Amino acid sequence: SRATEPRERVRVDVSRDMKRLRVLDGSSFEGPSPRSAKFKRRIARYFPGSATAADERLDAEAIGVKKVREAPASIEVVEEPGEAPFAEAATNDEPEEKPSAAKTGDEVEPVPYSSLAALDEGMARIMKSNRKRSRDAQTLLKRAVKTKEIKFFNRIIKDFGNDKQMGFAEEAFRRIGDAGLSPTVYSYTNLLNACVRVGELDRARKVWDDMIAAGIDPNEVTYTVLVKGLAQDGLLAKAARTVRDMTAQSRAGVEGVAPNVRTFSTLLRNCVRHADPGVADECFAAMRDADVKPDVASFEYLLKARCAAMDAKGAWAVVDDMDREYLEVPPQAHAALATVSSLTGDVEKARLACEAARQAVKDNGAGTVEDDGAGELFGSGGGYGSDSDERKAANEQVKGHKKDKRHSQQQRQQQEEASKSVQQFLKLRNSDAMRQVEEVEKFLALGDDFVKEVAAVVNRGPESESSPVLIVEGAANVKKPLCFKEVFGNDLPVRLEVCSGHGDWVTERAQRDEGKANWLALEMRRNRIRMTWAKAVRRRLDNVALLCGMAHEMMGAHVSSGSLTEVYVNYPDPPEWVGSSQCLVDQAFLRDAHRSLKPGVGHLTLVTDDPNYAMRMCRELSKVPRLFKPTEHGGKPFKSGVPEGYGGSYFDEMWKNGRQNDRYYIRYKRV
Repeated sequence: SRATEPRERVRVDVSRDMKRLRVLDGSSFEGPSPRSAKFKRRIARYFPGSATAADERLDAEAIGVKKVREAPASIEVVEEPGEAPFAEAATNDEPEEKPSAAKTGDEVEPVPYSSLAALDEGMARIMKSNRKRSRDAQTLLKRAVKTKEIKFFNRIIKDFGNDKQMGFAEEAFRRIGDAGLSPTVYSYTNLLNACVRVGELDRARKVWDDMIAAGIDPNEVTYTVLVKGLAQDGLLAKAARTVRDMTAQSRAGVEGVAPNVRTFSTLLRNCVRHADPGVADECFAAMRDADVKPDVASFEYLLKARCAAMDAKGAWAVVDDMDREYLEVPPQAHAALATVSSLTGDVEKARLACEAARQAVKDNGAGTVEDDGAGELFGSGGGYGSDSDERKAANEQVKGHKKDKRHSQQQRQQQEEASKSVQQFLKLRNSDAMRQVEEVEKFLALGDDFVKEVAAVVNRGPESESSPVLIVEGAANVKKPLCFKEVFGNDLPVRLEVCSGHGDWVTERAQRDEGKANWLALEMRRNRIRMTWAKAVRRRLDNVALLCGMAHEMMGAHVSSGSLTEVYVNYPDPPEWVGSSQCLVDQAFLRDAHRSLKPGVGHLTLVTDDPNYAMRMCRELSKVPRLFKPTEHGGKPFKSGVPEGYGGSYFDEMWKNGRQNDRYYIRYKRV
């Protein structure tokens, strides 16, 4: 009877940092059996932070309960079978969806990860890999606690950060205190770097504040990581002030804070991304003032920043400076010079730069991707899901010193791998340079008159009212949505590509659709918008307009309801880590896309080469069946591979050459 049958008692402890459900015996929380769905729902209701999401958890990605060990402090993997929305999808264990505060009445439970993985080999492979990475990472955390060595903790925080495993990096930092140790400046620096690498600037600021509050002074590496985070977020002026403060402190006698060439190069690299040659020039002046000698990378960043501003004269001046320093100009710099010279009408210098780029590729001896089909160029990466050098080095610290002979063999192997990586990197850059050179040569082959006409537009600049390609930057520049009839001068259908990158795909499509449709290209990076503008002008297109900013903001500010027939998202950057809030295709984006598309005829198309992101996007779409429905036969949420003739980008072709062939085509119709 109900009165005589004892109910199972468990206690639920939710780790604040790892967001993981822990079930231990001897508890005070009473409820139904932990194996039941009712138990799961109750835990999700009372402990919303406990639900697991899929990729980066301490144990498995599934949720349920195994037999609890007798030891009170034991932690067990929780598992529960998922539900299958498709008849052909056999489910295994399944991550539970984290309850969302923003959920509305339109949303339903998402399709399980296991059901999606059952439909595609690549998805199944990545889920297995994610589980292995999680198990390996947990093993390292346990070993770190046993060794009680701060250097070991610092090493795994660094490795987790480099592998963009933010959750594990934070947990490793937290466990420093559990091991009875105190974090050092290297601990804080490595955690700060983990935050910056995944774009979590607010978290990075908190780590910085905690370090200062703990009385630990930052060193030059810590400052450099902070500069990187500020610059990546577009705060170039603040990043430049930080560099100047480093110089001032160093001159005041503070040791270990003097900026080095890497500090300045970090700022210069982001000046290129944000197409800001002004800050780049200031940075170079500050570098010389600090008695830091620029290297090849520093000069290349300065050159590319000037090229992004169509300052051909200033870019060629950088080449003269490099000659005086006896530095070799890399192929990509020559290619950038060829591009900007051709666009501004200097045919002679453009041809000279093309020849120099080809010679530079020949001189460095790395070849190009096209030479051998890339081979292992894009093979399996490192991290804790594979036998990476970082993982081996961490394990060595636990196992103790090995024989000298084996240690020497390992050192030689690491040196060989490093040399191979350098050659692969050069090969990739060479290929990119040759692609640009070929584009310039095709453009010059159209004749001097054609080049002069394009140069006349380019020299007036993208801000000119006579520019055939409109650029709108930021959501605050226009207080009302764009009138497409005024922008394009016609009533043709309007299509939008989000994350347009370097503009290859959208300009090709726009040229194909001349007289049939108009195109919008939306991209957050300013230098890429400038590249797309130049490519559109070079093709003499007048059916393209460009939006520069964040997708959520720009679509809401500039795209009116029911004005688009198509929205394309091609190869968006995947979320940097499992808990990242910086995810393009979320519920807010889907609702904005639904609002912008014409009822009944509008379509949303998502294309990615990342199995994790493909599953995440399919799950987001499955939550809103009242907004979008799949177009694949039988209601399948995606298609493996892209349709013939869909088009691609240069990097898409390189991934294929590198034998990374996972492609996911997700096309839904607006309801």
